[in-house]
Amino acid sequence: MNDTLLALRERALCDPAFRAALLATRNAADPLSALCDFATESGFPLSLGDVISDGEEFSCNQTKSTNGGNPLPYDCFDDAYEMFFASIE
Repeated sequence: MNDTLLALRERALCDPAFRAALLATRNAADPLSALCDFATESGFPLSLGDVISDGEEFSCNQTKSTNGGNPLPYDCFDDAYEMFFASIE
């Protein structure tokens, strides 16, 4: 998780109303955009790219750190959006 998602998580774990508002973003027509909008309005600047690239960057770094390099990327990577919500439920 990136620093902004970690800060959101910390506030959500201490503030039940804030946590409920974060969880409510999942019911929007575009949940990821709703999360980013709510976070930014709440003082936690977060963009779609921040969330989407978070897990991919970690996976790419793992691939590069493999001895001799790994010519094939991993099949998947952790979804930062889902991991964030799993951490506050």
